[in-house]
Amino acid sequence: MKKMEGSTRSELEKNKLIKVKTFPVPFALKEVKENFIINTSTPTQPSKEQIISQAFKYHSKGKNVEAAKYYQDFIEQGFTDPLVFMNYGSILKELGKLQEAEIVTLKAIELKPDFVEAHYNLGNTLKDLGKFQEAEIAFRKAIKIKPDFSNAYSNLGIILKEIGISQEAEIAFRKAIKI
Repeated sequence: MKKMEGSTRSELEKNKLIKVKTFPVPFALKEVKENFIINTSTPTQPSKEQIISQAFKYHSKGKNVEAAKYYQDFIEQGFTDPLVFMNYGSILKELGKLQEAEIVTLKAIELKPDFVEAHYNLGNTLKDLGKFQEAEIAFRKAIKIKPDFSNAYSNLGIILKEIGISQEAEIAFRKAIKI
């Protein structure tokens, strides 16, 4: 493009003609009677994934009170995830809310019956509640699911010793050591 005297580039661009080509578009000649709604707002509630992500983030940093709020929010919204229930149960146990921890951990097991970590955590919670026979059952279930779970054998040994079954306790301790 040649520069015209006294004209700037922007003036030249303003004077350019733009050709627009149109094409016929067929459409119905009758009236459209449907209403269309386009939602442009963002949801006010965080998504399931956002809640879980925040809960795991706080939990991994040891910020249990904050994590508990997110786990509780997740559960109150009706979402079900056995890992969330188990983690929430662990936090409740750490906060000394043992009965609540038991209930929440049982829910994790209900959602996933073969969840070895949930059975193990339930055993520890029951042990702290003084429910030794129930704790024994939980540890045995964890061992049944994962036969090489040394911590479950060790805690089973503690429970068996506590209820006076010393020979079985020794066998459980030896198995934990062997593993």
